[in-house]
Order: sequence, then structure tokens, then C-alpha cells
Amino acid sequence: MSNRLLAILLLALAAPAHAETLRVGGSGAATILLQELFAAAPHKETTELRVLGHLGTGGALRALSAGALDLAIAGRPLTAQERDQGLRAVGSFRAPYVLVTSHPRPNGLRSSEIASLYVSPRPTWSDGSMIRVILRPKSESDTAVLGETFPGMKAALASARARHDVPIAATDQDNLDAAESIPSSLAGSTLLQVTLEQRNLRLVPIDGASPSVEALESGLYPYGKTFYVVLPAEFTAAAARFAAFINSPAGETILRNSGAIRIVNPGES
Repeated sequence: MSNRLLAILLLALAAPAHAETLRVGGSGAATILLQELFAAAPHKETTELRVLGHLGTGGALRALSAGALDLAIAGRPLTAQERDQGLRAVGSFRAPYVLVTSHPRPNGLRSSEIASLYVSPRPTWSDGSMIRVILRPKSESDTAVLGETFPGMKAALASARARHDVPIAATDQDNLDAAESIPSSLAGSTLLQVTLEQRNLRLVPIDGASPSVEALESGLYPYGKTFYVVLPAEFTAAAARFAAFINSPAGETILRNSGAIRIVNPGES
């Protein structure tokens, strides 16, 4: 066990002397997850949770460095610069990365053909209805995940971004709002967000496999996105307790029921 994790565990055992405020934020996909975890965490009666929304990974990590947040959930690994600022990932979990649609009965897709759907000006589902793809900003972690997940996707995304008829959703919530409202949509997301937000969307099977926690765990569905629990250099007792709970068996159960699997990344601790 690293010295840092040991310090977190020791702080987590300390009972607060007075009411504390725990400020959290990060990837929009994890906003409800933070609330679900806190609702089951010890010491919640003596700690007030404040979720700062619409920060995204980059905004949350900047706020963490500036002392405006106590704990963040990042949708990507920390950069060298962020590590130099004292930020450290002290836990991680992985959720199936999924393609979702408002189409009532979407056909499954082959991983080898997904890039072509973003390049074609008029891609269609098997019933002939036009597929309407939705993009995320270049800087968003989901853009990097999608670009790295399927063959030829980086070039396909650049091609789609040059078109004026392809919408770009700024936040995780905007993304699924658009996916719900646009007929025959196709958007990338995570099972975690779709599950917790109870979205009216269909999951698209890929190479014959439907996304699920069990399929991700077994390797049958190999597409996932990793999230990181991040603390600043000087962390509070409340943040330490919450991080310890996320890494506990009880936290792992909540993660699993929400559509994610807790993982261990020694290099991130």
C-alpha cells in the first residue's frame, strides 16, 4: 500500500468534530453516481454534499488544483502537469462505452463498419431510416474514447466534424438530450450515465454482444471507459472518507449496480 493511500485510510477513520462540506464534481456522466455513493456513505449525517455541475473533467481538475473542489471524478488519466500540481488518482472504475439511439428497434452494428457511419452523408439503419450521428467537442474525453475504440474512427470523426449538419453536444447531459430528441440518433455514451439517468434510449449491440457490466467483465463486450477518483495534494478528512468509501466493498456494490466495475490501477495511486 502506498503512503498516500495509507494516509487516506487513516484520515477516513477520523470522525469529524463538526459538520463539514464536501465539494465534488467532474465528468457529467458521474454526477448522479456521486450522489448515489454519498447517500450510502458513512458520516453523511455530519457532512453536507455539494455537487458542482457542468464542470467536465478539465474544469473539475482545474477547480481541484485551485482549492474550489475537494474530490473530482475524471474521465481520463491525469496529465504530467496535473500530477505536478499535486493531483493524484486514488481509485478508478470502468463502465461499458456504448452507442445509443432513439430508434425504437436498432439493428446491431459491426465494429468494422461504425467509422463508415460517421463518414457517410446518409448512413441508414437496416430498416432504411437515416442514422443521425451526434458528436462531442474535440477536447471532451468521450471524443478520445470513441476515436480510439473502433477502427478508423479518428479520421471519421474529423470528417464528420467538417459537416454543418452534424450536431455537437457540449456536455454529457446535452449529448443524451440530443440523442433522445433527434430521430434515429447515434451517440456515444456510457452504460453508467444511461442507467443512472434512466434515459429513453436503446443500447446498440456491437459484433453481436450487448453492453453490460457482466459482458465487460468477461471480455465479451470489450469497449469501456475508465473514470478516476482524484484528490488534491492537501485533501480534507471528508474527501478522504468519501474516497475510501468508493474503494470499499459497499462502494463497489453501488458502482456495479450503476453500470460500472471498480478496478485497481497501481500506476494511478
